[in-house]
Amino acid sequence: MIENEFKIMLTSEQYEKLLSLYDFDKTIVQTNHYYDTDDLRLSDMRITCRVREIDGAYFLQMKLPAARTYSRVELEKPLNALPETLSADDMPKEGLPDVKRLGALTTTRSVKRFDGAEIDLDKSEYFGKTDFELEIEFTDETAARGLLAEITEKLNIQPSSEVCTGKIRRFLEEYGRQK
Repeated sequence: MIENEFKIMLTSEQYEKLLSLYDFDKTIVQTNHYYDTDDLRLSDMRITCRVREIDGAYFLQMKLPAARTYSRVELEKPLNALPETLSADDMPKEGLPDVKRLGALTTTRSVKRFDGAEIDLDKSEYFGKTDFELEIEFTDETAARGLLAEITEKLNIQPSSEVCTGKIRRFLEEYGRQK
């Protein structure tokens, strides 16, 4: 599956304002347990390996580079439990090294669906830090760009022309500071 999304980092005030602007369809809490080698080989290859935990269910997910900067190839398979390590045989993609669990990032996600696009409003906590992010996932880029324009106007913010740093990068930066 190809995942298409635009991302914007928000302040806590922008997050609260956006939370009040829409009647969100649902709120979920999910924990991403991130995996890599000691020398972060997967990260160097722009590969994210995580086990996503939602309501006691576990899903091994890998995100791989795609042609567009706002797109990623996503592979997923269910797991029975949360492992501390994953062997190359456990991976949904061949040729990767064994990895270990580095830590977890817990996100409270508010979801609002539109035709061709979806707002995922995230509050994430990891290593004692909290940050806020808007993701607009889409199957219709025109709908997503219209929604992005509407939101940035309502919040009076300028979306960066650069891709927002994803959760894994923010997590790994903080992980490096913890070592």
